[in-house]
Amino acid sequence: MRLRLDGLRSLEVVASGNTLVVDGHPQPQALRLDSGRWRVRGRRLDRRYEAALSLTARDGELIVVATFALEDYIAAVTASETEVDTPFEALRAQAITARSYVLASGKRHDEARACDLTHCQVLRGEGFARHLRRARDAARSTEGIVLRLPGGAIALAPFHASCGGHTADPVAVFGAPDLSGAAAVPDRCPASPWRAVVPRALVTAAASDATGGPARAEDLLLDRDSSGAIARVVDRASGRMARGDAFFRALGARAGWDRIRSARFSMTLGGDQALLEGQGHGHGVGLCQAGAALLARQGWTAEQLLAHYFPRALPGKLQDK
Repeated sequence: MRLRLDGLRSLEVVASGNTLVVDGHPQPQALRLDSGRWRVRGRRLDRRYEAALSLTARDGELIVVATFALEDYIAAVTASETEVDTPFEALRAQAITARSYVLASGKRHDEARACDLTHCQVLRGEGFARHLRRARDAARSTEGIVLRLPGGAIALAPFHASCGGHTADPVAVFGAPDLSGAAAVPDRCPASPWRAVVPRALVTAAASDATGGPARAEDLLLDRDSSGAIARVVDRASGRMARGDAFFRALGARAGWDRIRSARFSMTLGGDQALLEGQGHGHGVGLCQAGAALLARQGWTAEQLLAHYFPRALPGKLQDK
């Protein structure tokens, strides 16, 4: 694996087994680069980080860890996770949500607290300069503000691209206890319809993955929550069950996340294929980015947006108990 880094200095880094090779010279220990604006490029990779970097080699792969100041990280995530035309109040709501999520989620990876993919929060550092500036302004204007649950803990506040008109119940999707402060609420988000035709065998395989044992597509019972999303999948032949989110993720992993966009879908079997017709994009819990943008254009403030999507949490400063 090979990366090109440009910033305070320019260098090329290669992983040779467990050895780090920097500009052609083996280095016996981790490479540490001072905090600054870095561009990291490789095959199908282009990232920009305003952070300190640490690089190590492991089995021919390069492990890059970026260390950010909290508010620099929140600004970068806000820019990466939103569209360029997102209204400012929706950006402010996104910043508070992202800050709450990363602080409440703890360390999710061995190497670092979070990754830069959708598994944690998208962090690319790319985009139009004006959008990046607005994201920084949104983070700065909400600095230190998080969502807190009634007991005082920071809310594990999730967000998604589009709920399709109704957000999902957090317990139905993620299980109990609820740590998000969110609730299933009707929303003005556009329907965002999608349609996918997949092999019946793929549905069978995804159901088997989700339920932890052999399952057939024709034996599945799909239970829905108040939003219309699949909350639970039951294999009627064996009695095994799984959360709808697990089934949605298993389908997405096999068919492609661009095809299976949410757990809010109907399924029609025919021959050796299955027709899935759904609405929304993402797990549907918490802040709906499309809905928040629409409401912000209608005059809603960040505080009103958060009260709408997280009625069981209240904003407060980090130092507040």
